Amino acid sequence: MLSDRLEPFRRIARHLPYAMALGRRLHVLLDPELRTVARLKRRQGQGVFQHWPHTEVDRYPQLFDALAERLSGIEAPRILSFGCSSGEEVRALRQRLPQARITGVDTNPRAIARARKADADGRYLLAELPPAGEQFDAVLALAVLRHGDLEAFAPEDCSAVMPFARFAEGVAMLEAALAPGGWLAIFNAHFRFADTDTAARYDVDPLRLTDHVAPDVIWGPDNRRLHRQPYGEVLFRKLRDC
Repeated sequence: MLSDRLEPFRRIARHLPYAMALGRRLHVLLDPELRTVARLKRRQGQGVFQHWPHTEVDRYPQLFDALAERLSGIEAPRILSFGCSSGEEVRALRQRLPQARITGVDTNPRAIARARKADADGRYLLAELPPAGEQFDAVLALAVLRHGDLEAFAPEDCSAVMPFARFAEGVAMLEAALAPGGWLAIFNAHFRFADTDTAARYDVDPLRLTDHVAPDVIWGPDNRRLHRQPYGEVLFRKLRDC
């Protein structure tokens, strides 16, 4: 691994002024994954959503099972995996809903390339927005509406990193792609769906995940950190008259 090969240089750099910062810069230049993330940060600017493409196979099984049950009455449900990374979420959903028409969207070209390679029959789009003019029966944004620096540093005010308004804009964007009566899944975000204006047009599903800990590092609409307030709501149904 590249990190193993660089370890001897790290040991030397720890004793040289500015060498660690230079080493981190070289690491980014040498690692294609880190270069891609750095380009996304520069292109998208301040207040963007999650940059890192980390994911896992069948990452949220309890949520996926619940969503499959709620969509079981639709012959071929349309599902949007927003921030699909390398497609593990799409494939986990297809295992449960083989007739579903699932679209994965991500801004990371390397992640989308891996998704297409692993799943040649899947629909994976390199994009920042849901496909124009399409509506879905379910939209998922899991570990997407967040920012790594908020997790790492937990500032009292998040406005310099990712303000609440950016989250609210993202939620409104996802709602535009969701059909009336459809399901919106948001989890592992740094803000609460309930604090958005959009939430007034949704019913909260009673589902609470027991296979994941509810996020407790979150910020309010005033961009101030909320202390010791875990937020477990994860699934929301859009009112049919919206």
